Amino acid sequence: MICRGTGQPRGVSRGAAERMATQARSLDSFTHGPNPRGLAAEVVAVSDYRVLHTGTNPGIINAPNHVSPSVRDIRLAPDTSSRKDLVLGIDMKGRIVWKYNGQVKTGRADYVCNSLIKMANTPEYGKVGYVDARYVNPDGSPRVASDAFTFGQARRLQEARVRLRGIPDLEARADQLITDINASKGDGLDPVARKELQFLRDDIARAYSAHGLLGRIGGGAVMAAASAAVVSLVLQLATEGDVNAKAVGKSAGIAALFGIGGVAADTGLYHLSTHTLKMTPEAAREFAKQGVSIGFCVASVGSDLLSEVGAARRDEVTIAGVIGGASAKAALDLLPLVLAPLGMPGLPILVGAQVGGRLLIEQARKSDHILEYETAIDQAQASDLKHRMSAFTTDVEESLADCIATDDIFARLMADAQPARTVVAAVPASRD
Repeated sequence: MICRGTGQPRGVSRGAAERMATQARSLDSFTHGPNPRGLAAEVVAVSDYRVLHTGTNPGIINAPNHVSPSVRDIRLAPDTSSRKDLVLGIDMKGRIVWKYNGQVKTGRADYVCNSLIKMANTPEYGKVGYVDARYVNPDGSPRVASDAFTFGQARRLQEARVRLRGIPDLEARADQLITDINASKGDGLDPVARKELQFLRDDIARAYSAHGLLGRIGGGAVMAAASAAVVSLVLQLATEGDVNAKAVGKSAGIAALFGIGGVAADTGLYHLSTHTLKMTPEAAREFAKQGVSIGFCVASVGSDLLSEVGAARRDEVTIAGVIGGASAKAALDLLPLVLAPLGMPGLPILVGAQVGGRLLIEQARKSDHILEYETAIDQAQASDLKHRMSAFTTDVEESLADCIATDDIFARLMADAQPARTVVAAVPASRD
């Protein structure tokens, strides 16, 4: 919490002054008014004194010899008359009492000198002045130099018995604070985040510089060639059982060319984004990466689709196999887009998925070929059996016809060979 002012104003109760010391104010208020630099310098001085009271000297020249452990907080004083600029929250047996302390001065040496002498000679102002470290010698005396006090100014300050505390880079840090506050209105970032963003942008700029581009081209070619060689090697060992060095080298060479082309495309998209589309460096880098990834994925899908169609025309796979294989390979080709947020840790997963997926496709097709071969043998055997059964049926039918004809001939012969039979009727004898 940051507050403004000095000692208790006339006509204001101590309780009211304490409530004023605990009131927050917006950061915008530190960039407006007649002397925003001086107000920002007060914030810097408060920050350093807070660090000092944690047990570490942030570089204050002529810092107090004794740092009271009863000081619980340090803020800007709320008195707008600016008699004193810092207020210390001191623990007095469990109750926080606010005690005002010193003035912060910035500007030219003559202004700082005259202001501090006037302060020392005016009741209620005190004799402690917080100034830029360049105005103070290590022993606390006024420093005489071209960028500090003159001999006469230093003598007058000593005669007024002004105690100087030198805050490191007070004025430069105050200017930076104002810059950070104004910048935060546009991007909403705190100074640390903005510094990290600047480091990031500097790293991106170096990566896309001429020297960085050469390194990225070499790295991209090596990574692509190595990945392709590993995939080709594993696939050959898993599917064929031996290694064709020529095929491995061809895969690595083609991949290296694609790696170089990817870096070139990435660089082109980055510069297009920054110069034509007016994107920020980090947004342009992500746009370029996405563009290259999508382009290579589309090219990979198209290449695999053409390969599947060619295999179908050569009768190596069926239409159903083409559809299934093309779908599976398209999913593998799009996998880099899914794993892109993982960065380098996702590379082993990507290579494993590519090798495993394509190996499964090859194994499935091998199984299909074996099944087709066995099915063809079964169909040939069934056709042969059908043909033999048909021939056997014909033979049986012919044999049956011959048997019927033989039986018919036999029956006729037997009928012709039978002797004629005479039937004699029995006549009863007469009784006469």
